[in-house]
Amino acid sequence: MRRRPPSIVTELIVMTIAVALVAGGLEGYLRVTTQERSKLYEGIETVPEIADTYYKHLFLEKYAARGAFGGTGYDPQLGWDCQAMASRIRGSRKADPGPARAFRVIALGDGFTRGIEAGEQEHFPHYLEKILRGRGPAEVFNMGVGSYGIDQMLLKYERHGQALRPDVVVLGIFPHDYDRTRLSFYSYAKPVFRPGGATGPYTLENVPVPPPREVCASLKQSLGDPGSYAWVFVKNRFRKLLATLPGGGGYFEETDRLVEYLLERLKGDLDRTGTKLLIVCIPGGSAFENAETLSRAGSEPRAARLRALYKRLEIPCVDLLEAFPAKHSATTVYREFYIHRPDGSIGHFTPRGNAETAKIIAGALRDRGMMQGGDRTIVRNAVEKRTGL
Repeated sequence: MRRRPPSIVTELIVMTIAVALVAGGLEGYLRVTTQERSKLYEGIETVPEIADTYYKHLFLEKYAARGAFGGTGYDPQLGWDCQAMASRIRGSRKADPGPARAFRVIALGDGFTRGIEAGEQEHFPHYLEKILRGRGPAEVFNMGVGSYGIDQMLLKYERHGQALRPDVVVLGIFPHDYDRTRLSFYSYAKPVFRPGGATGPYTLENVPVPPPREVCASLKQSLGDPGSYAWVFVKNRFRKLLATLPGGGGYFEETDRLVEYLLERLKGDLDRTGTKLLIVCIPGGSAFENAETLSRAGSEPRAARLRALYKRLEIPCVDLLEAFPAKHSATTVYREFYIHRPDGSIGHFTPRGNAETAKIIAGALRDRGMMQGGDRTIVRNAVEKRTGL
């Protein structure tokens, strides 16, 4: 006797039970394995609001445990800065903002530029200064700050670097800086450029940044129980998928527009004073692990889009993804140019990696004619006469 097929109602009941079991299993799994709520929002860089929430949870978890605000100083205009109460330059030296006879370079960037995990005389701006002094008086000021986005690099130059009247600005950009630029919260609360400003394509928001205790108290109130862990987890990943789809309003298209605006703004400021700009593309150490990772790193979306922007804006750049292997084997770069931490992760440059980076930058400055100060001196004198600086 032939069995009757199940009715639509039966199929719906079975499907509902199956979905409920899967959802319940996921909910239980997440509640058991997710001891920290930040894990629910982790890995969603392409949706800035979700990434902001992740870093807010992370800050609250760490801040509450330590009762301290990282290893940098709070800054209401930048979010945080190194030596915020002093020179804002790595080291004890202070710069004279008056007309300088020495060839002057300012290095801007994130932790790679600052030389996190390297000693006071082991970061690449320090090595670059030693090389440049071989041809005459020179000074290189390290104004890099860990965890900065491209937006904060620009703001730091406008607020604290421009007055030093450099001949060259070296801008070190790591691919993840691209993502940080869209955020209002990373290691801490930070300024953020929002589109559609009344005075231009973007307006600066979230300034002044509140102090740490105030931010901590605010987050404790706003970051409540998310309810269903499974719903938050699935919803976040679905939004991540939508954000990477091509077309208007996509994550990469919007971020490209903001980064282009920031680089054009910096380039315009430098052109007005005759200051030259050199970008250094800094890859992560995992790119050099083997031939496959090296090839894949060359087409990584953020790095590729940044290179395209530099080309479109006609900004000279040095790509260490190409420059390192041109002189050393990928194995050497992987093992000796980057810090390998005890937990297996790969960190910033070793002293050797910083020294090699400095040599490459010095060669680029020489080959591109950026070490000629004649035109720069004429422009600087004209600006000083006009502005009275």
